[in-house]
Amino acid sequence: MHASLRNFRGHCSLGTHLNPAPKQPPAMSDPAAIAPSAAPLPATELDHWTGRYAQALDPVESSTDRVFVIVRVAGERFALPMQALDEVASVTTGIALPHVSALVLGLANVRGELLPLLDTGALLGISAGYRLGPANRTLVVRDRRGRRTGLPVDAVESVEALDPDTFQPQAAAAAGAPIRRVGVGEHKGRSLTLLDLGPLLAAGFSHF
Repeated sequence: MHASLRNFRGHCSLGTHLNPAPKQPPAMSDPAAIAPSAAPLPATELDHWTGRYAQALDPVESSTDRVFVIVRVAGERFALPMQALDEVASVTTGIALPHVSALVLGLANVRGELLPLLDTGALLGISAGYRLGPANRTLVVRDRRGRRTGLPVDAVESVEALDPDTFQPQAAAAAGAPIRRVGVGEHKGRSLTLLDLGPLLAAGFSHF
């Protein structure tokens, strides 16, 4: 892990590869203004995992609403519906936006596209520090208006077929929560929480 992404309210140290936001935002057409991301992945990880796991899944269980991507954030494991994700990207650099919102970490260049990075931990109500680097991943989601946003996570574990009905329903989330915890259970001997990204996808980045 080569560079730190600070929660600009104070939970992480600022790394050498994260540039502070300039006084005047750079033109998006200026290639020198945005630090480049890591080289593109050889193939989108979701596509790789989809092919890898599809043959092993029972046809009844392989419906997209039962296929989940399992990730780790601040030591906790979460499962997100695969259909809610646009891609999984490797992001190693970014630009800090410390005064935009408590939920916004900054901007990152993902294969030439400048995307806002949200504070995944804050969206989940937990304290999480992020380090951008090859060992970490950013989940890219697309809202209903077609706008893409990045959600950094500590790691992506796997793609699994899960039955949501086997998870204990969670109490109703606070009104306006962009990501909801909808179920909790055990998977491979460890706790796992099911997430619903519906409110985030409906509101999009402009909500923050």
